[in-house]
Amino acid sequence: MDAWELLQQLYVNLVCMFKIYLKFVLLTIVIYFVAEWYITRYGVELEDQLDGRVDENQRPGSNSTLNKVFRFIVNFLIL
Repeated sequence: MDAWELLQQLYVNLVCMFKIYLKFVLLTIVIYFVAEWYITRYGVELEDQLDGRVDENQRPGSNSTLNKVFRFIVNFLIL
C-alpha cells in the first residue's frame, strides 16, 4: 500500500468516528430538550409540592435541575 491509500483509509475511519460522535451528540441534545420540556411542564406541580413541605416545617427536597432530570429518567424507565 502506498501513502495515498493509507491516507484514504485514515480519512474513511475518521469520517466513521465523526458520524458516531455526531449521533451521540444529537441523542444527547434530544434527551436534554425532552428533560427541559418535562421540567417546564411539570415544574409547577413540583414547586407546589415543595412549598407544601416548607409550610409543614419539613425540610424541602432538592430542587436542582439535575435532580429533576434524574427523576424524569427514572420515571421514564419505570413507566
